[in-house]
Amino acid sequence: MMSGKSSTSNISFDRLHTFSSELRVQSPQWADRLEQVRTEQDLGDLICDLFNLSHAINPETQPPPIPHTQPSRIAAFVNENLHRGVTLKVLANFLGYSEKYCSDLFCRIMGEPFSKYLRRQRVERARALLITTRQTLTEIASALGFSDQFAFSHFFKRATGQSPMAIRLTIARQQRQTIQGLQQTS
Repeated sequence: MMSGKSSTSNISFDRLHTFSSELRVQSPQWADRLEQVRTEQDLGDLICDLFNLSHAINPETQPPPIPHTQPSRIAAFVNENLHRGVTLKVLANFLGYSEKYCSDLFCRIMGEPFSKYLRRQRVERARALLITTRQTLTEIASALGFSDQFAFSHFFKRATGQSPMAIRLTIARQQRQTIQGLQQTS
């Protein structure tokens, strides 16, 4: 008696073999590429390429509708994994798509490229941590997936025009002024 996994593998292999035979008749170059597939990633990439080709050939076809939960699922994954240094590749693996398809999907769903979204999320989180906590720059850098505080400081200054310490000093100054104003009115 076959185990469930072996049975599933045989069914998948049979379907793949049938697909390969049909593909060889319709498009030999794609059949050759299918025969070169060695990993699930290779197969996923091939399927995405075929999907993209079919859309390019028939552009009137609409892309599949985006589930309402997809944007929040993507945003949650990115935000929950900022400390790990999330990348497009990591997100693509999480969603089960190729990087290219994931990049296109992300841009369509979120309205901006992944890199821009990630940069914005990191800046917003960094600003919040700088303002609301007493964490060191090293701790904040780690919480946002940076290798060290210098990489974080460089990123932050390029993104905002101010160093993390300048933000902290500005906030501290504003808080002192607020406290002084409250003391004067009492």
